[in-house]
Amino acid sequence: MVRLLMCTGARHRARVPWVSASVAAGVLLATGAACEGPPPSPRPEVLPQVEAPYDRAVREALDEVSGSQLLSVALRGATEPEPVWYTRVAGRDGTVHVVRVGAVHGRLLGTAVPGGQTAADKERIAALADSAEVLPEEAVEQVKSPDFGKVSGIRLEKDRQARTVWSVEVTTVRRDHTQTYLVDAATKDVLDRRTASPAA
Repeated sequence: MVRLLMCTGARHRARVPWVSASVAAGVLLATGAACEGPPPSPRPEVLPQVEAPYDRAVREALDEVSGSQLLSVALRGATEPEPVWYTRVAGRDGTVHVVRVGAVHGRLLGTAVPGGQTAADKERIAALADSAEVLPEEAVEQVKSPDFGKVSGIRLEKDRQARTVWSVEVTTVRRDHTQTYLVDAATKDVLDRRTASPAA
């Protein structure tokens, strides 16, 4: 007679009515096959201290500088208790603004305009920003994969063929590897992928 069946490591117990020994043996065999081996371990979270993702930092920065366009966003202090998103946006005239956003709670930490920006610099930055037809979040969508982790950086730049591209850095679950993708900012095509392993 069997009153209670339980898989080792299972969360819940399976209750069955009073049954004959032969029926109980069959139930044990059926449930035992499903309970073989240790329970699956939860998948480790990537950058667990980063609760405010990159896109929240981007929204904060764009709201802070009216009419601006994203140039880059990068996570700093990823292993610190209070990591920070450093976001660079271009104003309408090409002036670069640096906006800091907390990566834990998503709060605005400060805004600054770096000095030494010449008229030529602003013209170049404005042209770069205007040449991006693909939004950064669209570029991220192009590089999602089964081992997709968390975006840790995005940068608008020119590649070796003078194409405007989004460089998207993704920190993955697999040994904290960083995948860097180049996504064409006009066609959404993924042009390149590189993997950087952590230092030994």
